[in-house]
Amino acid sequence: MERLRRQLRSRAARSRGPEWREAPPDYRQRGTAIAGILSVLFVGIGLILTNDFNRDQLAQQQKASQEQQDLALKGQRADRFVRAVDQLGQEGEDKLGVRLGGIYALEALMREFQADENMVIEVLCAFVRSHAPWNDEPSITPATPDVRAAMTVLGRRPDPDAHIALDFTNTTLGLKRFNLPGASFRGVDLSVATFSDGVLPRADLRATDFTNTYFTRADLHGANLEGAVLDGTRMRGTNLSGANLRDVDFLGADFTGADLTGADLTGPRARNLTTAQLACAKVDAATRLPAGVAPPASDAWQRKECALAVD
Repeated sequence: MERLRRQLRSRAARSRGPEWREAPPDYRQRGTAIAGILSVLFVGIGLILTNDFNRDQLAQQQKASQEQQDLALKGQRADRFVRAVDQLGQEGEDKLGVRLGGIYALEALMREFQADENMVIEVLCAFVRSHAPWNDEPSITPATPDVRAAMTVLGRRPDPDAHIALDFTNTTLGLKRFNLPGASFRGVDLSVATFSDGVLPRADLRATDFTNTYFTRADLHGANLEGAVLDGTRMRGTNLSGANLRDVDFLGADFTGADLTGADLTGPRARNLTTAQLACAKVDAATRLPAGVAPPASDAWQRKECALAVD
């Protein structure tokens, strides 16, 4: 029976033809396909690695180039600073132009490089102290043009609140007709100085010490003098319209002929202001005065005695 089954299967296979038989696997073809896939994969990996290497190389080159540029820039800054200080140290009337050039060169450095600002401020303050020293003369000697220029540069420094305070200790500053709208001398000792006939509208003068300083006929409209010390300060004929005078020490301040329209003289720390001090001042309904201080008559500042006091 078994023999008969084998014969029948053999006959069936012959009747189907040779194409029915399964072809043996082609291992060479499979190997070629796999090799092709691997080669493409390796090429892709190689391109990725090469690209990363080139990118790292470029970044390193750019970093090295930037470091060289920064080093060159620092050298240029140092050279410019040294030259400017050297110009500032040139003494004599015939060297005034050289000193002025040094002052404005330092201002350019201060504005271009924030890191140099404090250093420039210290140098210019030292220049002012050495060229406008304190003296006991009854009259204030006018400041020289280079001192005025240094004060101008310091008063318009780029970011006053971010730098060291100005130091004008032991100086006598004669700055008549000093013109610098929006100047910033916040918290500075400017006692025993003169800014008579000066133009300083909207100036930042908060917490500044103006003890025995002259502002006769100066323009300080819109200025901020909050917390300032006006002990014995002469404000005769001064335009203080719209000024902030809150929390000020007014001991002995002279407001004869001063324009205080719209000014605020109040504040929890305002002190030593009397009605008599405002007898010849100009005020209006917008002027704010501390409790107990009576405003003068509306035409008081036009009286003969007040006008003579201004002149």
